[in-house]
Amino acid sequence: MKLADLGEQGVIELFKREFETLECASVLKSIGDDCAVIRLDGGDCLVVSIDTILQKTHIPREMTPEQIGIYAVNVVLSDIAAMGAEALGLVFSTALPQDMNRDFAGSIAKGMAQAAAKHGTSIVGGDTQKAEEIAITGTAFGRVKEENLLLRSGAGVGDLICTTGEIGSAAAGFYCLTNKIDGYHGFIKRALEPRARLREGKILSKFASSCMDISDGLALSVHEIATQSGVGARIFEEKIPINHRLNEVARLTGVSLREMTLYKGGDFELLFTVAPDRFESVQTDMEKIGSPAAAIGEITEKNIRLVDEKGCETELAMRGWQAFS
Repeated sequence: MKLADLGEQGVIELFKREFETLECASVLKSIGDDCAVIRLDGGDCLVVSIDTILQKTHIPREMTPEQIGIYAVNVVLSDIAAMGAEALGLVFSTALPQDMNRDFAGSIAKGMAQAAAKHGTSIVGGDTQKAEEIAITGTAFGRVKEENLLLRSGAGVGDLICTTGEIGSAAAGFYCLTNKIDGYHGFIKRALEPRARLREGKILSKFASSCMDISDGLALSVHEIATQSGVGARIFEEKIPINHRLNEVARLTGVSLREMTLYKGGDFELLFTVAPDRFESVQTDMEKIGSPAAAIGEITEKNIRLVDEKGCETELAMRGWQAFS
């Protein structure tokens, strides 16, 4: 059997079976969440995440070198945000072609440094290596009080299912690039320059029962939280927050709103669950930083369902970005 037959989750499980035997008492959470979590003294937790971007997979021709750096930093910091943690620092292993222009490489580094600084952190070390194509692997470190730690596994029946920001904008940006459609700079910027929701994650650490980032797609993330929490979910399609111009891109590309919002991925927003009586407090604190939050569904006892604008209820397909598909 090939890895393509296993899929990303199958590959993760393959490694997880071996790695679980190495766990120790200080490890609060290992494989299966946005970050590994290590318990420290004084009630603190160290959260650690790692992500790789590859030239063929993640870097379209239209992406500038600065945007490559911005993307690499925000991809890995998004996992720190999902845990409700503050970023402590990053290290990067950067593999570049040896015939790459010096200024191009310098601009990648500049983008990385600027992106880290915008989140109040910095790049503290790493490694460089030559390669046939660009490959950048980032490791991010964060800190959060154990009592405020957000996991994927805490959702309870009756909780609201919510998201930050607008969903589908990054997908629209990628479709505009692919189809060479002009006039949608905002969507394209969302695709090429994502922003990790660190401030939002820290707010959610005070209120949410579970959380994860939705870069692999909203539907896949709903399934992940429901599965890890041992519950079901019901998503109301008409409540998913979208930019008012998303319909235009859907008409121009022939790609449905459902595909862009639920399955395509690329949005570095947060999916979270929260008790109904705490959601107003979430909205109030989010408004203070200019970041909206929307309730798009509810946690149920079983089954994962999608309700369309006509009230028709069907199974929510477990589909999204898969690294080995």
